[in-house]
Amino acid sequence: MYEDRAPESVWLPKRRWRKLKPVWEARHTGRADGEALGSVLHQGLVIRAAFDRLRAFEVGTGRERWTWQVPGRDVLAAMSDEVVDGVGLLAHWPDVDDGRKQASVTALDLTSGETLWTAPRALDELWHDGSELRSGTVALSGARAMVATGTAVAALDVRTGRQAWVVRHDRDADVRIGAAGEQLVVVTRHAGTTTVRAVSVADGRVRWKKPLAVDGPVAEVRLVSADPLLLAVEGEGRRGANCLLRLDADGNTVTEFAAADDGAVIVPHAPWRLDHGQRWTGWAGDTLVTFVDSPSYERLSRLAGFSLSTGRHLWTRESTWDIGALAFHRGHVVTLRHHEHEVEERVEWRCEVRVLDPADGREVARRRLRVTRDEPYAMHLHGDRLLWVSKRSAPDTPPVKAYDWR
Repeated sequence: MYEDRAPESVWLPKRRWRKLKPVWEARHTGRADGEALGSVLHQGLVIRAAFDRLRAFEVGTGRERWTWQVPGRDVLAAMSDEVVDGVGLLAHWPDVDDGRKQASVTALDLTSGETLWTAPRALDELWHDGSELRSGTVALSGARAMVATGTAVAALDVRTGRQAWVVRHDRDADVRIGAAGEQLVVVTRHAGTTTVRAVSVADGRVRWKKPLAVDGPVAEVRLVSADPLLLAVEGEGRRGANCLLRLDADGNTVTEFAAADDGAVIVPHAPWRLDHGQRWTGWAGDTLVTFVDSPSYERLSRLAGFSLSTGRHLWTRESTWDIGALAFHRGHVVTLRHHEHEVEERVEWRCEVRVLDPADGREVARRRLRVTRDEPYAMHLHGDRLLWVSKRSAPDTPPVKAYDWR
């Protein structure tokens, strides 16, 4: 997809604004399939998670490699963002009142679908609203699998599930964790104040602990990334600050991203603003890419770029409709827009994929996909293959389908 190196004439609409057909569509299982709650691309497999199972499909053929059923009557509650040495970490609990008291954490081999171990871990004190996956509950790094509760963070051996260390924190139902390299970041919020800790993955030693420097009380906070260390903050009340904060290696705020030059405020990484819990903030090089509010309506239609090092607003790109999926691939930003289009009183479904240069937001390539009504949940790119993970799956809606970029 390094297509911005080609002559400008290559990207004229007559040459490149053509529809791509799916090269394969994964098979529906023939029974009710829940909405997608998560997805991951790993070692030639695209893995789609629903409340009761994970299904892995081969990127090359669409053949189902394995299915993992959530044990017993449990439902999937959390997934790690990281995959370490082929291992993913999951949390699940019985879908009944007080079911979170009987929660479990499972380490899963994502290459084979085999369970490595399952350990009980009460998660009843965590704040969790709705049926989406709870972000920041489990994390992986090196030889450690880590899980957050309302009173502590515990680290388990990633291969055996044996407990290695425990770090207590102020009792908090809104704790979030994320790992990168040798550091675990722990974010807790209590009574409008937020505390950030850096913990050694190896031994649980607290390297530093600092309050989050924001103006006014905090209603919600999410850990977007542990490296770079990015936090999405929603202030309390109408005068509360909505922003993204970048912290340095010592926990000091080095950059605050609040609004574009035209005053449009940042849409934080928060599931109450989105149809699902996907991460809508990413970066390519020194450019942070996120959404800002439209001045006329609140939709995810205005994508903006900011300098990670200085916080300076670099560009804003307008879209006429919501962006349905966002990905970062080979140093570029890739957006997918799926929408209705009326033709002579007949409704068609259209989809445009655009590749943007993160430095200035300029479009460097675009394609149309041949699509139907099925909505995207997520988009992954593997080489020149684009993987569409469907939000729902039914007999006429494949859970995953693939397109070749050409």
